[in-house]
Amino acid sequence: MRPTVQLRRLNPAVALATLLAAAGCAAPTSAGEGAEGTNPFLDDGSGKEDTGYINSAGLEVEVTLESDISVPSSRVFDAPADLAQYAVTYLRKRHEFYLELLAEDSTAPERVEWLVDGSWISHSEAQSVDRAKLTHFRMQNVNAVLLNRTASNISAGQAWTARVPAKQYSIFSDAGDKCADYNSHIHLDQGVYWYLWNPERSGCSAELTDLTVTIEELLPRNPPSYPEYDELWKDNELTAVVLFGELDDGSDIHNDYNWAGADRFGRWLEDAGFVESTGAPIGRRFVKTSGELKTTIDIYYPDAFRSVVDYANMANWQRAVSEHEVVIYLGHSVLGTGSAYSDVRYPSDYQIFVIGGCLGYEYYVRPVLEGKGGWENVDTVSSIVENGYGELNNIAGSLLGKLIEGFEHGGSASWQDILGAMTQKLGHSHFGASGARDNCFSPQGDRCDGPPPVEGTTYENTTPVAIPDNDPAGVDSTIEVPDSTTIASLTVEIDIAHTYTGDLKVVLSHGGAEQVLWDNAGGGGHDIHARVPGDGFRGMNAGGTWSLRVVDSAAVDTGSIERWALVVTPQG
Repeated sequence: MRPTVQLRRLNPAVALATLLAAAGCAAPTSAGEGAEGTNPFLDDGSGKEDTGYINSAGLEVEVTLESDISVPSSRVFDAPADLAQYAVTYLRKRHEFYLELLAEDSTAPERVEWLVDGSWISHSEAQSVDRAKLTHFRMQNVNAVLLNRTASNISAGQAWTARVPAKQYSIFSDAGDKCADYNSHIHLDQGVYWYLWNPERSGCSAELTDLTVTIEELLPRNPPSYPEYDELWKDNELTAVVLFGELDDGSDIHNDYNWAGADRFGRWLEDAGFVESTGAPIGRRFVKTSGELKTTIDIYYPDAFRSVVDYANMANWQRAVSEHEVVIYLGHSVLGTGSAYSDVRYPSDYQIFVIGGCLGYEYYVRPVLEGKGGWENVDTVSSIVENGYGELNNIAGSLLGKLIEGFEHGGSASWQDILGAMTQKLGHSHFGASGARDNCFSPQGDRCDGPPPVEGTTYENTTPVAIPDNDPAGVDSTIEVPDSTTIASLTVEIDIAHTYTGDLKVVLSHGGAEQVLWDNAGGGGHDIHARVPGDGFRGMNAGGTWSLRVVDSAAVDTGSIERWALVVTPQG
């Protein structure tokens, strides 16, 4: 992912007063909650490398934002970035179009150009222009992720329109709550109106204008890419910390949802062969050895670091960052207002940061990158939407489980494998990895100086097939592979349209073997767009008939197999 335009930090006082309770994550009733009881560390899989984009259902693009503004002269240079926040919410809610704009600094004004007397001028040139002429702007080189169907049939030059307020700085006094969605945990005011923005709500009478978002460049879908295992192996120890932030409003933090989550995570580790060590500096420490390799995982409970605005416990956050190669934060994002990621001192060695706060891609990727000084020093995993309480343990567990597998088995688990494991466990592809595109490590050798890994061959079926409703027999779709090759790794791409993915079970079979790719995951979510590692077929001959069976086990909701594909990487 390339560096992107950033916005000004929001008012921390607003964050603490009104947003901490729920702005970071959704209520504990998400699609991923039902699977939380299963232990990701016990999932079986070879973790061999595969191919595909770093977000299994998404495409990263660069866009240009352009719009009129009508604001007081004193607010002119703030206005483009502030108006763009309304576009973030508008596109996110309607089109699975996620602009990466919100973070910790004020670089946005310098990136804006102004249309004056028919010509575009820079920010510096605009300083000497009559501000009454600064009524139309554009902001270029903004990164965004398009997910699922929005990512299909996209080309440079396509434009999207976001409806935004014509008078952005008076929207609360002009429209009251008529143009905002209700949220029981967020007190509506001018400062947070953008986050709850809904101009299509019945009764909204605000004057609107269009903000145009134009696709300028489609960034390449990633070849196989890996964590920098050679860096993680240097001392034969993988060190990770999972920080469980405070989620609830209760007076007793020991009854917080995440306190029980931290306890559960400890049990998962013990079931997977980890042994709790005495004398942990903070929280609890678990250790497991495999030959000469050791994995150490620390668990910080909510009282150790409550949120990204927990300035009283910043020393604990600093210790977590300083002492661990993998840092996983599971808590509220506070609408990007927390300074934890920008204020901490980062070590110089390679690290992996997992930003478990909601909309982490939009909020906190950039400050981590700036703190680490470049993508060669860090990879980040973050979500482009809100996370449910019930998903947090599975975020950390599925990622660490697959990463540890790769650490212990020759660096075999790629980022695509790791994200695929997260997709299977969570029932969606909202998480992606940034900074991994140009990583040098691969099990075959240095990807930067040596020969690149072998690319995969794709075989696909694009004929739609209706899925029988509430029928245990299901329906089969097949692919004939003409090439007789031994499979080193396999990825299965699935595109299924359905109105309730929790009804579906998807099984791949070939040559007498089968693997469950989707097992009634996702709850009431719509559609499956996933890339799943086909570990069960490694070492088999790819030639012949492959069958994808989809079974809908409940009535009412219906759908169809739209497309599926096999991406085969041969041995040798």
